[in-house]
Amino acid sequence: MNLNIYLITDDKYFKGRDLLETIEKAIKGGVTAVQYRFKDKTTREMYEELLRVRELTRRYGVDLVVNDRVDLALAVEADGVHVGKEDLPPEAVRKVVGDKLYVGYTANSLEELKRAQELPVDYIGFGSIYPTNTKENYKLVGLEALKEAVRISQKPIVCIGGIMPYRVAEVVKAGCRNLAISAGILGFEDVEKAASEIKRAYKNTLKQLMLLGQI
Repeated sequence: MNLNIYLITDDKYFKGRDLLETIEKAIKGGVTAVQYRFKDKTTREMYEELLRVRELTRRYGVDLVVNDRVDLALAVEADGVHVGKEDLPPEAVRKVVGDKLYVGYTANSLEELKRAQELPVDYIGFGSIYPTNTKENYKLVGLEALKEAVRISQKPIVCIGGIMPYRVAEVVKAGCRNLAISAGILGFEDVEKAASEIKRAYKNTLKQLMLLGQI
């Protein structure tokens, strides 16, 4: 499970774009995992696309995670599945997938994060760290809450929400090592360049922290 630079797909960023070509460019730029997240497609469309995305991610050694759909994640032999509060509960997901897939879960507050420690999940998506256009009904938690989340969580934290290339240093300094990004990569015309800028900022910040003896 390598979720350091974790690309989240979204319907609006693929209008007029080739799905595979765009994801491949993002991977070439430095993405380490791809979450397939679409809301406006049929199950059949998603299954057929996922088969191709699975082939692509395998070729590059990048993880594939499916949002919400446990059935599709199993059908295409994804690496993981991510569920939220409105989806199948993590306990039920674990019963279905066993140890075939890792399971991610969303927490939108420190209280939810604390409760999630008891769930059979492998990582917790925490946010929104900054204002975002990707989700309409999101809860803003902010940078200070992220620092506290990293401190108290026994499970890996994936920070999400409004993480743009120029904000990477801030979240890494806050202790987050796994960055979920949608607009920060897909919102740019040159997705490869955007991903590579995020990767460079991520590595440079870690290097600085090491030199300062902070990690």
